[in-house]
Amino acid sequence: MSVVSAEPAAVQSARNLNDARVIAHEVIEFLITHGLHPGPINYAVAYEYRMGGDPALNARIDAHLAAGKRLDDLLMRELYDEHLAVEQLRNLRGLGGDLQQLVDGLIGDIHEAGHHASGFHSTVENNISLLKHRKDGEAVNAIAADLLAATVKVHSSNAALKARLESADQEARKLRDELERHRREALSDPLTGLFNRRGMEYHLDEMASSCAHEPLSVVVLDIDHFKHINDTYGHTVGDVVIRHVARVMQSAVCEEDVTVRFGGEEFVILMPRRNLNEAEALAESIRVKVERLRLIRRQDKLALDPFTVSLGVACRREGEGFDGIFERADKALYAAKNSGRNRVLTELALN
Repeated sequence: MSVVSAEPAAVQSARNLNDARVIAHEVIEFLITHGLHPGPINYAVAYEYRMGGDPALNARIDAHLAAGKRLDDLLMRELYDEHLAVEQLRNLRGLGGDLQQLVDGLIGDIHEAGHHASGFHSTVENNISLLKHRKDGEAVNAIAADLLAATVKVHSSNAALKARLESADQEARKLRDELERHRREALSDPLTGLFNRRGMEYHLDEMASSCAHEPLSVVVLDIDHFKHINDTYGHTVGDVVIRHVARVMQSAVCEEDVTVRFGGEEFVILMPRRNLNEAEALAESIRVKVERLRLIRRQDKLALDPFTVSLGVACRREGEGFDGIFERADKALYAAKNSGRNRVLTELALN
């Protein structure tokens, strides 16, 4: 019979701590080797890559490196949003739905309780008035007096309860507003204020139920020669260019449209209830407005060279999912780039 001795807890703890130190050093070394700042997002992605817990993430990084491309903060942020933050969003959405339901129910109960509190007093007063007009003599009057005294006490108690409920009502509304703020932050790109990929997925889920049988057009937009802009003027100016393109997009769309920073210098617009011609016209208006932008670097008043965007447009076909629309819009975008850039092409150009 073999005997297996358990390793003492203190030894196991020390072993785990030593393993954690080794992994942390390897992660930091990976970041330094690739010229990345060891900030929280970069570290989280590198750690997940080292641990191999997400094959899709590892495949993206391996393919990027195999192609001779360097890792940068922008790519690491995209990988974090796409692979590591999905579960966080799922938890937030679940919590948001449960909490929203709880808050809405509480507010409804508050209004109902307030209605009952104010109605109870008037109902009892009416009954007392009826008793006073009955001809039962002093006994009825005595009952009426006692009932009136009890009513005053109940009314006073209900008034205090109503005040407390109104206070709870205000707190519940604050909580709901706070939840909405956190939800928007989780779904938004911090640089532009547009929705990020998670925000796009969130809206696609809503559109799947609200306008499943109506037109849905997709515009995919990419800033032309963006690497040249970064190399010439620096990443700070590159961020300014991205923000200006985002503002042009926001100013061009209607309230129902969803503007997304898909990653780096690429953007997406979801346009529910818009056909291909309408989406193409909007894309062209964005192209013209960006072409006319003239930016000046603040610190030295240097006028930046004009820059342009290319856009691809597609519209949903009967029974089609989002992936199919996006793929055609993306192909139209690359056809626009390959045919000279600074132009809009629709999926019709692919035929």
